[in-house]
Amino acid sequence: MKRATYAAAAALVLAAASAAPSSAQDTATAQPLELYACTFKEGKGFADLESANKGLKKWAAKHSRGYNAWMITPQFRTGEMPFEVGFIGAYDNAEQFGAQMQKWVHESGAVSQAYADALYCSHALMASYTILEPDGEPGDGVVWFARCSLDDDSGMADAMAGHSSVSAMMVEMEAPGASWILAPSLGVGDVEFDYYHVAAWPSYAALGKAFEAYMNGGGIARANATMDDVAHCSSPNLYDAVNIIAAP
Repeated sequence: MKRATYAAAAALVLAAASAAPSSAQDTATAQPLELYACTFKEGKGFADLESANKGLKKWAAKHSRGYNAWMITPQFRTGEMPFEVGFIGAYDNAEQFGAQMQKWVHESGAVSQAYADALYCSHALMASYTILEPDGEPGDGVVWFARCSLDDDSGMADAMAGHSSVSAMMVEMEAPGASWILAPSLGVGDVEFDYYHVAAWPSYAALGKAFEAYMNGGGIARANATMDDVAHCSSPNLYDAVNIIAAP
């Protein structure tokens, strides 16, 4: 068996908690989630995105249902691939994703062209499994992504159960947050990990509270024991997240 080796910060990803976590069985339903990782084209910048985002909001108000979107910018990040700005798009279900993608690909016209003119982007589709629901409506905040690999003889159900157990521990410690597992689906390529573990907080103050509870409140030993021989994760990258579309 591989030994579950967690960097301290990476382990905190497992610990985000704001409400009663889902069980492994409850998280078996996947929701489509899009990830865009982008760099600016020469001469383009955030002013161009502000204009593009305004167009997207108008488009979404007319064509989108059950869809939330965020623009993310790196705050603490190390990686091989350049990244200046990204987008997260979350759908309630796959049928909504299919119907809205059909419209976007064939009818968005100048709205999508505004992004194409400003950015070079990769585009991936993930299967999102909720470990811990956010507290309240979608909004701004901070979000981080850790790349996780299953240990030998461990599966996704084991990972979901482990993450859920650690989240329950952090609920007891009154540390706010939310978390998901993202399994690669389309456009991810030949990656050397099994899934992303994603955690989000409404503010840096909330993140700091979770860090304090986890690192200095006794959570780290309990979390490592729970995830031992289940999965090991990289140190996460942290991004500022701005909600640009809230589902009607």
